[in-house]
Amino acid sequence: MWKRHTCEEKSLMTFEGEQIFGRTKIMEKIQGLRFQKICHHCTVIDSQPMFDGGILISVLGQLKTDDDPAHTFLQVFVLKPMGETFYVEHDIFRLALHHTA
Repeated sequence: MWKRHTCEEKSLMTFEGEQIFGRTKIMEKIQGLRFQKICHHCTVIDSQPMFDGGILISVLGQLKTDDDPAHTFLQVFVLKPMGETFYVEHDIFRLALHHTA
């Protein structure tokens, strides 16, 4: 997940449809998640270089929290260069839950 040094005040995160803007709000969202244990398995990771030096990354995998069953997830994010390192500029995370009537 996110660490304080991986995002900036101009970073944007969409978590399960909720848009969160800026490092402070993103960290509040992450720290406010209620699970205690997390385990993930990445099935496929695809990436592409961007013309401005950034990297577009797509991750498909399984996420398990606490005693809940594992769920498929999709995460797409953009890494942007910052000096000798990168930060997350955009991040979209969604569990692949199918709602049927």
